Amino acid sequence: MFGFPGKSILVVDDSAIMRMFLVMNLKRMVKVNIVEAVNGLDALVKLKSGTFDLLLTDMNMPGMDGAQLVRHVRIGLKSDMPIVIITTKGERGDRERGMSMGANSYLTKPVNPADLIKTVLKHLGGYQL
Repeated sequence: MFGFPGKSILVVDDSAIMRMFLVMNLKRMVKVNIVEAVNGLDALVKLKSGTFDLLLTDMNMPGMDGAQLVRHVRIGLKSDMPIVIITTKGERGDRERGMSMGANSYLTKPVNPADLIKTVLKHLGGYQL
């Protein structure tokens, strides 16, 4: 297990099942504080009231999608925190839109747990597996 004392990850997805999957896989390999948000608007509230070291966000969510959230983080909050976009394989345009807004990485659904851990480790501590 890789430990990152004092570091926090914000996991944003409107699907409770997907959030549970991401959190469960992260907790198996990474010792870090994890906070969940149900959509982009919920994420913004949490981002304004806390400090996070990494943001994992779904692209397709009601209210505020992942690309809009990335834009708010980069422009509105002026944060350079690493952002990982999570999108479906068939939604290449979403991935490209998120990356052009300032995301650092992307994962495709269904998310491979090994890829999730590699990506998180890369952005939290520079680890390479």
